Amino acid sequence: MALSDARPVLRATFDAVADRYDPSDVDYFRPVGRRVVELAEIRAGDAVLDVGCGRGAALFPAAAAAGGEGRVVGIDLSEAMVAATAAEARALGLSGVEVLRMDGQDPDFPAGSFDAVIGSMSVHMLPDTGAAFARFRELLRPGGRLCVSAPTTVLTPRPLVFGLASIAKWVQEYEAGTRVYPQSSAFGGEERVLADLRTAGFRAAAVRDEVLHLTASSGRALVDWTWTHGMRLFWERVPADRRADVAADIDAEAETHRDPDTGLVTIPTMVSYVMAR
Repeated sequence: MALSDARPVLRATFDAVADRYDPSDVDYFRPVGRRVVELAEIRAGDAVLDVGCGRGAALFPAAAAAGGEGRVVGIDLSEAMVAATAAEARALGLSGVEVLRMDGQDPDFPAGSFDAVIGSMSVHMLPDTGAAFARFRELLRPGGRLCVSAPTTVLTPRPLVFGLASIAKWVQEYEAGTRVYPQSSAFGGEERVLADLRTAGFRAAAVRDEVLHLTASSGRALVDWTWTHGMRLFWERVPADRRADVAADIDAEAETHRDPDTGLVTIPTMVSYVMAR
């Protein structure tokens, strides 16, 4: 079933944050991207498509796994993201990496082009994930693998977003819940996504929910980080005269998670990984 199409808003948002997306003093997207590559079982020589590649959280680990004989193509709807990530790939000398502006809903490649299709924190934002899965299946070679990730919706015993009740509370207050920070399960929930994958032609599929420890140098760094990715959509809904109070609330809760041994704010949060072949 197609959901409301947020692509124009998302494209504008990610264009706006591309130059400061996911700074190094908060670690979340990078470990998720590495885990996607592990679960996709990417091997030397593989051809890989990364849907919604952003700044390369999964793209660059996929390139490392595929090696010099492999081919890794990242696609993203944001022109600014594509430009920044392509420039980084060139700077790293990754000749087997290509980054293109393309809609992940219906990637324009010949059937059977890839050994693996991956998407880290991206595919759940597409307007019709069932149709996207069917297209991804067409793009895979025999024995090909799919792995995508999304935030796990946590509603009980209390709602959490990025492991924090304060973010969930304010998201609800300003009615900013979307497929980016879902108040309902990504992909429609496990039963729905498994059915969609079967309909798309995948023979085996599974969903894994895993704990990821988001780390930040401080609560304030985490608040600043939320402006550098899709959560910017939330901040744009918060009235300017309320943002300082909202930020202080999130900062304060984040600081309760400071690890005395490492000195880092360390927040357990849930991530869902969807795998199929």
